Amino acid sequence: MRTIQDVKELNFPGHAEDGILVPIEIEKQIPFEVQRVFYVYGVNSNKARGLHAHHVTEQVLICLSGSIECVCKDSSGAEKRIVLDYPTKGLYIPEMIWDEQVYHSCNSILLVLSSTKYNPKDYIHDFKQFKNES
Repeated sequence: MRTIQDVKELNFPGHAEDGILVPIEIEKQIPFEVQRVFYVYGVNSNKARGLHAHHVTEQVLICLSGSIECVCKDSSGAEKRIVLDYPTKGLYIPEMIWDEQVYHSCNSILLVLSSTKYNPKDYIHDFKQFKNES
């Protein structure tokens, strides 16, 4: 069973030249094989998104612009809040962890690296159901 202790902050070192280059070496820095990449933008300030858990999908979240607060919960109700506000900072969320993201600015862009291809059956959208299945 996954717990809030399994949610981990990640750091991706940036290399400054004319701007900052932030490489992500999938096999070294991401704890799973990436099957899908997507990003979310244009969310109204202080609006929450996510509000679900996954049966099998693991994800790494990276805020490329703006500020996004990530709220993660396990089935015991334990909670971890992490603010992603710099593009060298990431958050690993394993399967069976409830997560939501609060977008603090309308220019926020969230990049998501996912361990699976999209499958609507992998999502748990009801928190009570999530607690019962954990």
